[in-house]
Amino acid sequence: MIMRGMASSTISRWAPRLAASLLAGLAAAGLVYWGLKVPAPSTGNAVAAVQVPVLAPDTALVARALGGSAVPADAPLAAAAPAGASARFALLGVVDQGGSGVALIGLDGKPAKPVAVGASVGEGWVLRQVQGRSATLERDGDAPMRLELPPRIKG
Repeated sequence: MIMRGMASSTISRWAPRLAASLLAGLAAAGLVYWGLKVPAPSTGNAVAAVQVPVLAPDTALVARALGGSAVPADAPLAAAAPAGASARFALLGVVDQGGSGVALIGLDGKPAKPVAVGASVGEGWVLRQVQGRSATLERDGDAPMRLELPPRIKG
């Protein structure tokens, strides 16, 4: 009987201590949690905005990538056989860069050459726009001519 009374008094002494320790641990964990949630004071250092310049495409690399010739578009061309203007040009590839770009254009059955927007294609024709799968050519006194890539082959 003496043992029984001693065991219950030991348990009754440790119960409040254990509860107080658990409560203190929970309070400390709450303080740490909310302490980490508080934002650090800003130092006032602003990050400077850097504007990256847009690089001009390398037309020779574009031509090689699209399977054409790396000869510049401004190279002299031989006299062409009389034919309709749109039948003389062949659009083989485009790189659209939103306002600028490069088209791979062949003239009169010759190997295609890379042409940047604003550059001469030949005989007064100038590449004015590259958009999606098409290119627009213009010449003084003529209506703009739109060249389209051949349709994609599914399979």
